[in-house]
Order: sequence, then structure tokens, then C-alpha cells
Amino acid sequence: MRPLLSACLALALAFPALAEQAPTAAAAQVDLQQPARIRLFSANGQYLAMRKNHTRSGAEAEVVRVESKASKGVFSTLASLATGNESTSIGMPESFATGSLGGIRKPFYREFALVPGQLVNVMANFEGNRRCVPADEKVRDLRFALPPSFLLTPEPGLDYEVSFGTDGSSCGMNARLLLADGRSVPLPTELQRQRSPKTYKVEGTHLYTFLFRPGSVYYRPVGEAEDLQLRTDDAEHADAFETAMREIASRPGTQMCIVLPDFFYKSPLKDRLDRVLDEQGKEFPAILEPIAGLRSTRQLEDHVPTTFLDAAAYCQLAGMMAFPPRNTLDGAPEVAAPAQSNTP
Repeated sequence: MRPLLSACLALALAFPALAEQAPTAAAAQVDLQQPARIRLFSANGQYLAMRKNHTRSGAEAEVVRVESKASKGVFSTLASLATGNESTSIGMPESFATGSLGGIRKPFYREFALVPGQLVNVMANFEGNRRCVPADEKVRDLRFALPPSFLLTPEPGLDYEVSFGTDGSSCGMNARLLLADGRSVPLPTELQRQRSPKTYKVEGTHLYTFLFRPGSVYYRPVGEAEDLQLRTDDAEHADAFETAMREIASRPGTQMCIVLPDFFYKSPLKDRLDRVLDEQGKEFPAILEPIAGLRSTRQLEDHVPTTFLDAAAYCQLAGMMAFPPRNTLDGAPEVAAPAQSNTP
């Protein structure tokens, strides 16, 4: 494997401590099958739609739509104005957003369980003839602008909130990570790569990001519409993981950003990844980044977990610094980034 190629975003502060650390051992297995959950907010005059398995098509596609009673006709509109729209919950924590519902538009929400790692696409727009102009589009592009949407690979056991809003001239989506105590933080923005108009595939480099934690590893290419791979980090799964890593490393344009507890981290799957990288030689484009440096750079507070999406956003920046001759994001995002708010 090539020497450590840190992006030096905020790691200088971490080096003294890292020098004194012993190798970190993998801990007990984690439940990678624990469902994630999402809460979608809507109101009269708008809707949200979610494709729960975005990488699948045709008869396998699973789409849910969150819309008000008013979308079903005149009598339903009168009913929604009189009684409001009913929210449904599957047990997600109450939040600032759920506690502030009210107004003539009768806001409400629906909660859904999600398969961890399975790519989700959430879209939103106004009902009827009114159309949304995303914040990064021009008003004159109204007829041609796609409604706002964003992609998410939910992680085991995590909760998310998504809403849609407008300031009167433009619109956007607000996507947040919901914590167990009801507080929430904006989701990091992952820039989506543009696809070739001929092959509809992402061409060029592919930055595979790995998030190692005791007992597990998550990985996928960032900026590409693919499911998040979730692997239990133990000896039983090591052979299959090594085979998958060798296949990925052999693909043209592969780069790797490996986020791990510390530079000395050891585990069954990390050892197999090291073996594959050693075979590739020192010139293989791979960087190691400690979780502490990621958290410091992203200014994550102690009560906020480290998510794969944090690693993805961090590695996109680190990758551009580490691999400037080969790595580009191919221009603007493929889909509009969700409009974020700091409202808790």
C-alpha cells in the first residue's frame, strides 16, 4: 500500500495523540439489519414522493406518495380545511418540527421504515399546475426545471426528517438527521456525479469511500447512485470481502478514501483490504483518514454520530485535494442538493 496520503484538512491537531495510540481492535458485531426510519412532511397544495428502492426499476420499484386530503377532490379539500390532515407515526422521536405543525395549509407527516443501505430517492413538488423552481434554477426555466429531489442511503438504526418549502420565489427540500433526544442536524451534502448522456453511467474516476468502525464497515462509490454496502467485520466474512475488494481495485479509475478509528486500526476486513492494496502497489490512489480528523473538520458535536454521509462529504473534498490530476466531480451535481436549515 502507498504511504499515508492524508488530505491534511484538520489532522495536524490529531497527530500527537495518534502517535501514542495502540492498534484498535474490532469489537462485537453490530446489527446491520436494523431498519432506518424516515419522516416525510407535507401539507395542502404539495406532495412528497419516495422511491424506496431507487436502484431497481419496473415492477420491482416501490414508490410511496405523501399527499393531503385536498389532493383527492373538492370534498376532500373541504374536509382537510375543517379537520386537518392526519399524521401517522411508527415510533420516531418527537422533534421541533412535529411540535410546530399548524396553519391554514394543514401540515402533517408520515413515517416509514427503510431497508438499511438501500438507495432512496425523495422528490417533492406542488399539487396542480403550480410548479416548483429549485433554488439553484432560474425562473425562466420553470417549464423545464425538474422538481427538487435528493438521494439517500439510509444507515442501520438512524432516523431522518425531510420537508419541502418555498420562500415565494424558489423552493427546496430540507433533509435532517433526527437524534434520539428529538434534536436534529442537517444532513451533509454529497455532490452527485453527472452521467454520460450516451451510456447513462458515471465515467472516469470512482471514489470508493469506506467507513470502518468496530464490528462493521460501510462502503460505496460517492456521488454515484448505488446502494450502500454493509459488512460485518469478522473472520467469517473476510474471504468474500477480499474478493470484492480485489474486483473493485482492478476497475479502471478506482480511488479509495478509507475512514477508520485511527491510523493503527486493525480488524479482519481491514487486514484483507490492506492485502489488496499492497498487491496494487504504492501508486494505487488510496488515502487513510481518521474519524477524529473527519469530526473535527466537519465540526460534529459530541452527541452527533459519525455517519457514512459525513464520510462521503469529507472524502469528496479530501479526494479532490489528494488526487487533483485524475479526480473531478464532472461539474454541477446531477440532482439539486437539498436546501438545509439550522432550525433544530
